[in-house]
Amino acid sequence: MKPKVTLRQALADPQLLGGMLAGDSWHSWRTLLIAAMGEALTDAERETFGMLTGRKREPLQRIEELIAVIGRRGGKSRASAVLAAYLGGLCEHPLVAGERGVLLACAPDQRQAKITLEYCAAAFDASPILKQLVVNRTADTLELANNISIEVRSASFRRLRGPTYVAVICDEAAFWYSDEWSSNTDTEIVNAVRPGLATTGGPLIIASSPYARRGLLWETYRSHFKPER
Repeated sequence: MKPKVTLRQALADPQLLGGMLAGDSWHSWRTLLIAAMGEALTDAERETFGMLTGRKREPLQRIEELIAVIGRRGGKSRASAVLAAYLGGLCEHPLVAGERGVLLACAPDQRQAKITLEYCAAAFDASPILKQLVVNRTADTLELANNISIEVRSASFRRLRGPTYVAVICDEAAFWYSDEWSSNTDTEIVNAVRPGLATTGGPLIIASSPYARRGLLWETYRSHFKPER
């Protein structure tokens, strides 16, 4: 993945994504996403990053996976949609001639998936530059002129294998246990999409409210959240 502009620049430019995560209330999300894209933080942002992650410094390289435990009404869907707009519209991806890359956003159900797509479409509509990239919109897809499709789906591991994914964003993964075919829907979905991400090196982003002490979100938190000393 090769950014055309940094995420920091995109979030500051009203011609791009400048109006989508503006203001003090979005400071934490801006900090987290900028760090996740491998960009340097300011001193004030680094302090926020430390409080959010327990780490002393940002990674300074784009992450492969980000798992964020966020409370209810914490802005997950909007922040994820803005990130999807950035990754889909303002980054170049290693696709072969004629190949269409998929940026997949998964949500617990179709209603939540529709909300994510509405936020993403709003990000494109608000930008005079990004708006020109949209060539078609359906109930669950934004097709872009750069051979990227932003697709939203309800959480089901069926039919996820095969596409070339440039990024996968998982919304409210802790609530993915309602699938009638599996008691481990979150794990099976992530396992299904990882091969598609391997061809592009795209990021896997999981943002969810906590729910129960089980599943991918809980296991990752238990294994990896160890504040640095």
